[in-house]
Amino acid sequence: MTWFKDAVISGLQMLMALRLRNSPSAETMQALTKVWLAALSSRPIQWDEGQDLPRLRKAFTELSAKSTHWPAPADLMNAMPPRNNQFKLDYKAKSTMSPKSREMLNKLLGKLKA
Repeated sequence: MTWFKDAVISGLQMLMALRLRNSPSAETMQALTKVWLAALSSRPIQWDEGQDLPRLRKAFTELSAKSTHWPAPADLMNAMPPRNNQFKLDYKAKSTMSPKSREMLNKLLGKLKA
């Protein structure tokens, strides 16, 4: 997942450039990146470049725009927009009942309700 690592490094560099309150020192950037990657990778998400790369970029941009202090990985997850639901299948059950059978069923249901 090179794309994932690259996106996290890029986002952390953007945050470092802002010199936010409680920012870690530049010397700790390598260790910081490992910690963030471990924290984000531990989430119960099957990371997908097509869906999640734009979401990661958007979340880091949101953090950069709104943060006044150094964020935690949880802040990034909270800033991530929801995934696009384009992969969900829309299933609609089709009735295999004939019109005559449907009519008989409706009559029986009518009698039960009465």
